[in-house]
Parts: sequence; structure tokens; C-alpha cells
Amino acid sequence: MNAKPKTSSSPLFVIFTTVLVDLIGFGMVIPLIGLYGRHYGASGVQLSVLGGIYSLMQFFFAPIWGALSDRVGRRPILLFSLAGSTLSYLAFAFAPSYGWLVLSRALGGICAANISTAQAYIADVTTPQDRAKGMGLLGAAFGIGFTLGPPLGGIASAQLGLAAPGLIAAVICGVNALLAVFRLPESYPVELRQQRRENSGTAPKNGGWSNVRQLAHAFQDADRRILFFTFFAVTFAFSTMEQTFSLLFQTKFGFETGEAGYRTGLVLMVAGLVGAMIQGGLIRKLVARFGERQLLLIGLGISSAVMAIFPWSPSYPLYFLIVLPMAIGSSLINPSLSSLISKAASAQEQGSTLGVSQGLGSLARALGPFCGLMTFTVAPEIPYLISCSIYAALLFLGAQLIQESKKTKTNSAPAQSEVTA
Repeated sequence: MNAKPKTSSSPLFVIFTTVLVDLIGFGMVIPLIGLYGRHYGASGVQLSVLGGIYSLMQFFFAPIWGALSDRVGRRPILLFSLAGSTLSYLAFAFAPSYGWLVLSRALGGICAANISTAQAYIADVTTPQDRAKGMGLLGAAFGIGFTLGPPLGGIASAQLGLAAPGLIAAVICGVNALLAVFRLPESYPVELRQQRRENSGTAPKNGGWSNVRQLAHAFQDADRRILFFTFFAVTFAFSTMEQTFSLLFQTKFGFETGEAGYRTGLVLMVAGLVGAMIQGGLIRKLVARFGERQLLLIGLGISSAVMAIFPWSPSYPLYFLIVLPMAIGSSLINPSLSSLISKAASAQEQGSTLGVSQGLGSLARALGPFCGLMTFTVAPEIPYLISCSIYAALLFLGAQLIQESKKTKTNSAPAQSEVTA
């Protein structure tokens, strides 16, 4: 168990299924957060807290689990994460009040260590040449999880009652944890763990505040600062309206809580399928033809236009058409921007740079729902207009910002060549 597994498809498949099953459970619950908060009479501020608490806890606690995984191994952290997530889903299912909903989501965010630790696990069991392929499995797990999860959660809430999505997610996550006990080997050699403990102690210091320091350091680089700002802004724009979908359908068309969750799940399933097709293969051909920068700007333009019309659809069936360009825009933005961020970092800085972008994403996903759910109570259209404005501003500023980033690299190239010469 302590020896490093041989690089093969077996450990990658195990970690893929571990993350996939967990994300299906997560996807079942996330579209229902706003609906359940409203069901318990939450105010605008309370809805905002409920929507953002998960990602806020994730932002501060993910570095703790990452540091611990370097000391005690990946396997214990992954098992702890799955067990904690199971408890959070149970608390969500049986929550008798708004306060319990908040506690359940906070616990879920605290235990959301599986993605960052799964990335470390993949790094342990792959060669540098196969690293990108291994990391791509996590992207596939996200796509499949968010395609299957929302409709399953919506159907369960409509047909089996409001507690059903949380219960089913808890069962899925609990079975996943049990299987991981027997199927998931340790990937991090005990010798390296011992060396890490000797060099840096037995416990992480300063906890999640390391994210804050990393962000401050990363923003000192002008080139990456532009890309990090764009990444934060697009994540904030999407998360601002993401958790208001079900509330919008309920408000516009008078659906009951369970029915609104079901209808939201169906629409998000269509969006997930389109996104999976684009990111699963088509994006590589598009990047080869147009390049990441051009695709990023196209995606921003599409997303801005969709958000401008999203809250005004006169009928529910039309949303199955409206989410098609929404999914296309997101599928062009996210991989293109991630690729640009990765290319802006040296080989020695890949881990820290991508870690900073993930920290920014967690922070944006905490602030976005807070903004969206609060403004939704003022007028349902406001979150979508905010998202539209952000996408539009990035579209107009993006070409100039990205060109500045490109010029920085171009201007530094001769200096580097002279030094080499």
C-alpha cells in the first residue's frame, strides 16, 4: 500500500470512478440549493450565505488537506473526504431548518478535498508525458457528473420528495467511500512522506490563508495577472446566475419546489451533454484552427448574448434551445483560459500556478452565488444582467489585455535569446 503503484490505467481508472461518483452526488444537490433555501423561508441575505458557504469553506480548507496529503498520504485524505461528504448529504437530506442547510453545505465544503488530492494522486502515478492525459480524466469526470447529477436530483425531488436527492447522494458517496477502502491504493511513497514531515513538521501552518499569500504572490506577475483576473471574472459571472436557474423557473412558471428542481435538471442535462461533446474532443480541433485567444473572445461574446436574453424567455421549452449557446460559450471559455494560464507558467511553476487559479475559482464560486441569490430577490433578471455585463466588459477589454500579455512574451524573447547566446 505504501509503495508507489506502477504507472498504468488501473490507478487512473480507480481515481476517475472515485471522483466521478462523488461529482454525480454533488451535481444532484447543487441546482436545488436556492429552492430549498426558499422552501425554508430564507431571505435574500440568507440565500446568499447558503449559496456561497460551500465554496468559501473549500477555498480556506483545500490547502490544509493538500498539505496533509503530502504528510500522511493521498488515500487517507480521499477516504476522509468521501466520508465527510456522505455526512454532509445526510444532513442536507434531513435538514429541518435553514440553519441545518447552511451547516450541511459548510461541512460539504470543508470536506471537499477530493479534487485537489485527486490531482496530486494522478501526478504520483503518471509520468510527465502522460500527466495531461491523466488530468483530462478529471475534466471528463466533471462533465459526466454534471450531466447526470442535476436531472437525477430533479427527478428524485419531484418523484420521491425533497429529502430524496440528499439521501441518494449520501448513498452514492457512502458506497463510493466503501469501495475506495478496498480499491484505492496509496500512491505517495512513505519515504517521501517521512522526508516531508522531517522538513516541514507534522501539521500544515496557517491553513487556508496560504491561498491568500499565493494569490498575492501570483498577481505580482503582469502576464499572469491579466489571465487570473479574467479567470476570476468569468467564474464569478457564471456562478452569479448558476444557482438561480431553478428559482427563475419557479418564479416565472409557478412550479412547485420538486417540479422546479426536476425541470432545472432536464435543462442542465442538455447543457451538460453539449459541453461534454465540445470539451471531449471538438475543442482540440477548434484550438488548432483558431487558437485559445480567439476562442476565448468568441466564447465571451456568445455568453454575453445568451445572458442578455436568458431571463426573458416566454416559455419553459424555449430554455432547451437557449442553453445550447450557453453551453457552447462556456465550453469555449473554460478550456481556452485554462490552457493560456498553464502556458503562462514555467514547467517548475505549473502546480503553483494552477493551484492559484483553482483558489481564485473557489473564491469566485463563493462570491458569485452570494451576489446572484441576493440580487435575485430584488428582481429575477438582475443576476443575468450582471453576468451579461461582465462577459461584455471582458469581451471589449479582452483583446487588448490578451494582446498586452502576448507582447510581454514577445518582448522578453529577444532578451532571453541574447542571454542564451
